[in-house]
Amino acid sequence: MKTRSVTEWLLTCPDPEEVENLLLGLNFLNFAIESTDDGNFARVYTDDETIIDELCQRLGCELVQKRISQERDWFKYLQLKPFEIAPGIWIDPTHKLRKDAIIIKMKPSVAFGTGDHPTTKLVARLMYNYLKSGDRVLDVGCGTGILSIVAKKLGARKVIAVDNDPVAVEIASKFSRINRVKIEVKLSDLLENVDGKFDLIVANLTTDLVLKLLERIEKVMHNHSVVIVSGIFAIDTERVSTFALQRGLKIDEEAELEGWKAFVMKKC
Repeated sequence: MKTRSVTEWLLTCPDPEEVENLLLGLNFLNFAIESTDDGNFARVYTDDETIIDELCQRLGCELVQKRISQERDWFKYLQLKPFEIAPGIWIDPTHKLRKDAIIIKMKPSVAFGTGDHPTTKLVARLMYNYLKSGDRVLDVGCGTGILSIVAKKLGARKVIAVDNDPVAVEIASKFSRINRVKIEVKLSDLLENVDGKFDLIVANLTTDLVLKLLERIEKVMHNHSVVIVSGIFAIDTERVSTFALQRGLKIDEEAELEGWKAFVMKKC
């Protein structure tokens, strides 16, 4: 099998939160923020130099090292302590916890999240409340597939996970196998390659991408579908709720964690 390679950029990171927000705003996930005794650094995996230019020009990052990285290096596992992503559901890359808990084996890669980001926790906790056994679930912008795996563990009958990044599709497929759940993972730009109607649609994206998704969401909804979206800054609450109403969707519930918002939507 041919080994995939990509350019790895190591940059100084004056403000980790600003760096993360900028990259997530670009819907770019192939990065990791590292804190060391020498300061904070960002590892960015891309062949698109415009992303690096954005970080340097807008946020004052400086290039420390540039090299070609092989696929085996992308998935360098970092230390991660077990944590509860939703009631009774634990992310644990190391050892088994108590027998009455649902365990998801998720080793953190440098390229994608592991469920510990506030937006992922928000969606997972809302899924716990709204997902019904036997539901058909669509995960838009699946990344590692963590939310898709949670859906299957909660009793979803069928889960389709889509992402516009081929690497994300590979990772989500891998972690679904590790956790012994059957998930259909597809390459798709939002709903481009998605057919059918779903009982629950989840999307942990960015505000702009959430709005773009809502423009097309009718395509995959039936009259009783539930939509859960996150990746939204609290300051964008009114913008999202107003846009949703314009698209015939009402806010059934909203949640907030560490300045991030998630919304549960249904047809008006």
